[in-house]
Amino acid sequence: MKQNFQFSFLSAISLILFTFSANLINSQIEYNWQNSTEGWVSASETNNGCQLFAQPEALAMRAFNATPIMRSGNLQADLGIDATTYNQIEITLKNPLAVGVNANPNAILFAYPPGSNDKICSWRFAVDTGMTEFSTYIIDLESDPDNGDVFEGPVARFGLRAPWGIANFDTVYWQKMVILNTNTVDLPENEISIRTFPNPAIDELTIESNDPIEILKIKDLAGRIVFEMRPQNSKVLIETEELTRELYFLSCLINQKWVTKKIILSEH
Repeated sequence: MKQNFQFSFLSAISLILFTFSANLINSQIEYNWQNSTEGWVSASETNNGCQLFAQPEALAMRAFNATPIMRSGNLQADLGIDATTYNQIEITLKNPLAVGVNANPNAILFAYPPGSNDKICSWRFAVDTGMTEFSTYIIDLESDPDNGDVFEGPVARFGLRAPWGIANFDTVYWQKMVILNTNTVDLPENEISIRTFPNPAIDELTIESNDPIEILKIKDLAGRIVFEMRPQNSKVLIETEELTRELYFLSCLINQKWVTKKIILSEH
């Protein structure tokens, strides 16, 4: 089970800032780009490159050309979600660029399948220009995507293209992106819940639930299962010393419902 990945202090900060709260009944994925890139990378291999800089308020995207794109991870990254799970994305950004009358300020949201840079589909959304403050824009995932495409199947990553009108070395600032389902209803906290401690954990992690945990899985940020068991018990102790010191997603099947929670493994 031992993995030989190098782990730096800066990557640790990036992983800790990455917030992923998911429950298949009421799911939400949040990228909070303050002081972090949170795994997002430039799409430089398609000549749509940019430089990404973590800044105190937001993630700065400096353009190499007029169509810079960034993606939520490399080809190995996989959110492990399905298009039917979510219906809305909220994106908070600041576009300080002043563009001409004939310029189009549309930005683009992309969805990608596992292991591919060829999009499933995309949505254009108009943003303001010459902005001095951050604003939030909502993309309805149940609306028709561009070019007659269909949003369906497994979704591994998302991508963002800066608003049209950007030029070489211009900068756009991305602050937050939240992927959610507005049709879900919150369950009472005590109906389905898991508790983990200590969190961050060092050598051991304890998981407790009100009801027996039928299946337990730990996945890394790329969606790979690094640990799996069927405890059939409401309290489980896991030895974690052989796992890389980073952030993981703990998923438990309880009463035929999956509950997912982030866990962090830290150094001594």
